[in-house]
Amino acid sequence: MKREFLFFSSICLLFVVLSCIDSQQAASQTKTEKVTDAKLFGQPDAMLPDFSKSSENYISQWPVFDDLITEVLAINQASLKTIQQRSNMLVSRMDSLTRNIPDTLNTQPIYARVIITKTRAAIVKQEANKGRLDTLAMQQAISQMNLATANLIIQINEKFEKDTQDNKVKNNELQEKEVLKKRVYSGYKSSTDNNK
Repeated sequence: MKREFLFFSSICLLFVVLSCIDSQQAASQTKTEKVTDAKLFGQPDAMLPDFSKSSENYISQWPVFDDLITEVLAINQASLKTIQQRSNMLVSRMDSLTRNIPDTLNTQPIYARVIITKTRAAIVKQEANKGRLDTLAMQQAISQMNLATANLIIQINEKFEKDTQDNKVKNNELQEKEVLKKRVYSGYKSSTDNNK
């Protein structure tokens, strides 16, 4: 009888201890969730490069790009809930951006940067909507999204800088040809005048 009593009381004690442990874990998870809701992710002073004067004209023809920049800056210094909402919009903007690249901007380097930026947007969305939040991974995902967007802007600027330089070289070549033609013509004219 004592054995049965000891066995029964041991089992009851085990259930009490396990229920206390479960309630402590639940309380710590609730506490973690509350802290996570208050935590802000991203860079507090996130900035993207400015567009060059020549690229601004073409970017204005690509209105989805302005929306993309708005979404990228909005996920910086934002709560998890805000990032979850904004990441859906970010992925949507990237899909639209990929489908509607203006002909002037549709070069292989720019398209490659768009695809990288689209992938980074998908990673932000994935990290934000995981069942168990990894704050370090979330922070890195946002940082990589900022970098990918900055690199896309830089690539666009470089394209227009190269186009401007190429146009200057072509103009210089045309001017040199005109000067050469004038010299040849004046030489021809002076030789015909001397022959008379």
